Amino acid sequence: MSIVIMVGLGYMYARLQVPLFSIDIKILIKDKEQTNDKDILQQLNLYNSDKIIDNEIQVLKTNMLMEKVIQSLELQNTFTIEKGFVKYSLYNKDIPFKLNLIRPSKLFNSKKWIVQYVDNDKIEFDGKKIPYNQPINTEAGLLIATHQSQSINNKSPMYVQFGNTEAMAQYFLNKLVITPASKQATVLFISMEDEIPERGKAILTKLVDEYNHMSIDDKNKTTANTLSFLEGRLTAVAAELNGVEGKVEEYKSSNGIVDISAQSTIFLSNVQANDAAITKIDLEFGVLKNLEEYLKTGNSDLTKLPSMQGIDDPSLAAMVGQLGESQIKRESLLRTIPETNPIVASLNDQTRALKTTILKTLQNVRTGLINNRKQLEMQNANYQATIKGVPTKERGLIDVMRERDIKNALFTFLLQKREETQISLASTVSDSKTIDVAKSSGMYFKPAKNVIYIAFLALGFIIPLIVIYLKNVLNITIKRRGDIERITRTPIIAQISFHNLPNQMVTIEQPRSMIAEQIRALRTNLEFVMPGLKAKNILFTSNISGEGKSFISLNLGASLASTGKKVIVLELDLRKPRFHITLALNNDIGLSSYLIGSATAAEVITPIPSQENLFVITSGIIPPNPAELLLNGRIETLISDLKKEYDYVIMDAPPVGLLTDAQILSKYADATLFIVRYNYTYKESIHVLEDFRRRKVFSNLNIVYNSVDNSKTGYGYGYGYGYGYYEHNTTPKKWYEIFKKRNKANL
Repeated sequence: MSIVIMVGLGYMYARLQVPLFSIDIKILIKDKEQTNDKDILQQLNLYNSDKIIDNEIQVLKTNMLMEKVIQSLELQNTFTIEKGFVKYSLYNKDIPFKLNLIRPSKLFNSKKWIVQYVDNDKIEFDGKKIPYNQPINTEAGLLIATHQSQSINNKSPMYVQFGNTEAMAQYFLNKLVITPASKQATVLFISMEDEIPERGKAILTKLVDEYNHMSIDDKNKTTANTLSFLEGRLTAVAAELNGVEGKVEEYKSSNGIVDISAQSTIFLSNVQANDAAITKIDLEFGVLKNLEEYLKTGNSDLTKLPSMQGIDDPSLAAMVGQLGESQIKRESLLRTIPETNPIVASLNDQTRALKTTILKTLQNVRTGLINNRKQLEMQNANYQATIKGVPTKERGLIDVMRERDIKNALFTFLLQKREETQISLASTVSDSKTIDVAKSSGMYFKPAKNVIYIAFLALGFIIPLIVIYLKNVLNITIKRRGDIERITRTPIIAQISFHNLPNQMVTIEQPRSMIAEQIRALRTNLEFVMPGLKAKNILFTSNISGEGKSFISLNLGASLASTGKKVIVLELDLRKPRFHITLALNNDIGLSSYLIGSATAAEVITPIPSQENLFVITSGIIPPNPAELLLNGRIETLISDLKKEYDYVIMDAPPVGLLTDAQILSKYADATLFIVRYNYTYKESIHVLEDFRRRKVFSNLNIVYNSVDNSKTGYGYGYGYGYGYYEHNTTPKKWYEIFKKRNKANL
């Protein structure tokens, strides 16, 4: 039943699962920091993960990137339809309209709203008709609907769940899996599971695009700063150049100068070259000053990093470039890890060291520029002396043209640098490249129905085993014969079934019953337990009261007496007598009277009229000191005398788990029968019994398993026992006759 039910549940579970498709995309991360002089041990360390790749994986998993994807693809709202008990999500063309929540209410995301396409002019939202392109107040808030699809494939009611960008970004990030191809590769496998393949492909493609854009933006920060600096300088120099051109034109007009001599032309060219060199040095001084201020303020903002345009020293330019790259890398790391991370701390140390080195190099470069400027100024002094020999008008023209040419050279230089920077800005590419576009698995891979069926089939096997195991673990009483045999090596010589007959002396009243037959089986087994003895003493005991000692001892005595043996049964439980109730006898004089010396043995022995050769000694009046009476020596005399007269002396002793009487009487017994009752005796009692066996407290110790419920244990007789049941049952006579004939036929 468990297997059938669980397989049925597995079938229903598989039918209720929404099919999921696997979508993946592959990108290559370009490793610019890969060098050929790596430590050979580092190259051989296959388990050393590339920290750069790990950082890029974390960048791809940032909420910022996924939020841009959600906003771009407009995935904030979720549309679903229901087919039976299964809900399916809708995307793009499956949704004939768009819903934009302009001003949400407090209840906008509290439930799923029912929405349905009506026609090309309106929709129905939560039972309210809403025309397209008109803001309408609803319970969800101020809403505007926009027609989206010309071909309407879905006119059935839909459910829309309004969400926000942050929540949807986190939802899809939880489905995103990014793994490197190997420990040494820089190829990343990006995959996700989604019930709509088109949506999954769109998300992965857009995610890679946003990642590439972010990488390009990081690179363009420094270039854009340089371009801004050049644009500002060009504007200023252009204005100055226009002013100088005006001066040249005015000078020539006022003095009527058309041309100057060849000597003056050569001289002017030399002066212009010298002035251009001084101007370039002044420009470099300005760049160095900006760089020094940036380094001394400790600023790490990339947008304020000075441009190195015009600086001819390659080592300084290279170190400033390294500083910019280090700061870009630091900003990239801070998107995924905290500033206290050791990697960030290492980059901070590297940046500080670079700044210190740059400051020292900057001072050296500045000293060199100062020396060069002094030499150029000395040359200018020589030129000034030469100028004095030039005619006055030509000399004035040389002065104004000299200033014009300086500004013109500077303007040309800045134009050239601006073009170079713009080319660099336009040619910036991302550090990653898509090598395999987003694609779907084609067929859904979840739910794996075979796996579900196997899992539920296994549960069908396991659940009953667990129930049975727990039932056994939680059960503290004896329920099976095996419970006894697992704990002790004491033999079980008889198993007595449960009965509800009104008379306790079943051996006498119902001699054909199953209980009577089992008592006879016990009688037979006693011959193997005590072979060759003429007079046999049998001690009955148990762990606690109520396990059936008196019932079995009396019925065993009656069964032995029916074979012609002379049997006497002693009720040695002086604290809780029961024989006089079971046999309807007078208990005024009994064993306690004999033990205190107020009666003789003959006076306490009572014959049982219904069974020849069966005698009993009841306990008598309950004494205040039962244990002391058993130790006064008279019980030994009594048993010795009874053995001479009777073939069997059966002693019904008190429970051994509560009193020591049974252990006192054990020395008089040829065999001890320990009664264990089904679903009544505790398992812990069998451990006590095993301890008695090992210590040999009782001689010839055996077990009688009593009151066994055969309907639950599966054990019983199947051939014709039970006449006594029908004779004392309320079944009508005609049914009794039918059962009797059937049982006789079986016999």
